[in-house]
Amino acid sequence: MANPSQDYIDFICSLYNSSYDDRIENTAPPTAGGDNRTPDDDWMPGVPANHKSLISFQRELAEQGIRLSTSKIKKILITGGLWTTQQTRTIQEMFRLYTSSLEDGGKGMDPAAAIKRIADELEISTVSVSVSLTYMDVVYNLPEPSANAKRCRRWKERQATKLHNESTGAVCRTEEDWSLWLWKKVIEHEGKTFATSGRGQRPGVAFSYTVSRSGGAGGRHYDGAEVEGYGNELWVTTNPNSPDTRKLKKSISRSTVELGYNRAREMDGSVPGPKSLGLPGAGSYVFILLREFGVIIEQGA
Repeated sequence: MANPSQDYIDFICSLYNSSYDDRIENTAPPTAGGDNRTPDDDWMPGVPANHKSLISFQRELAEQGIRLSTSKIKKILITGGLWTTQQTRTIQEMFRLYTSSLEDGGKGMDPAAAIKRIADELEISTVSVSVSLTYMDVVYNLPEPSANAKRCRRWKERQATKLHNESTGAVCRTEEDWSLWLWKKVIEHEGKTFATSGRGQRPGVAFSYTVSRSGGAGGRHYDGAEVEGYGNELWVTTNPNSPDTRKLKKSISRSTVELGYNRAREMDGSVPGPKSLGLPGAGSYVFILLREFGVIIEQGA
């Protein structure tokens, strides 16, 4: 695995939402078995040993389309400060000593040579040594973001909003606030070409949309705050750039978009696919828009 970005490390650690320290829990590192430790089976009085095992967490990530080996997960958690054992601490201290300069009291060894020497002395594999060390070089601000990077940036934006809300005492947007924000995002992306996610070997369908204007038919059965100059309905046109005149035009109400938004929020943005939104006839389009707006986390990478 190439060195991940700092955003990706933060993202995976946030999903883990736990920690393991064998100085607190007097148990073997839970790298085997899929269950969490039994609550109250603790080492330090009052501190329950109920963190997630690596395999349990690996399953959770797979359900979101993130496929990592337990060793890669462990290295990420170690880098994020969420995983420490006597062995990892010993290896990290030996590595620090061997790679530090002679002036600093170290051996001045090359990292690769230091890893091999540690493996020989502890009689373990070089892979085990490497996994126990933090990533030495993480990537920042890639010029062409990957799907993972885009997903992490959206997560980071949501985290920043969450922290801002907590610091200001605003637990969440008011109904009017999030509703206006969402519809303004819809208006902002009017005319842009998207593509549905497709199914199996079947490719997605290209589409664009227009938003109804005030005074038109759009916005029926909608009682919320409106955006000046615009109605509350969007018209989807499939294959907008094709010379084929057989194009589907479909109406989607603003309330349907908001329903999809609320259901995505209930799933904390981890929506497996359009059907999960429960919007027959509109889910394929609303899913893509919510993913574009950062409400839905991109699956896979």
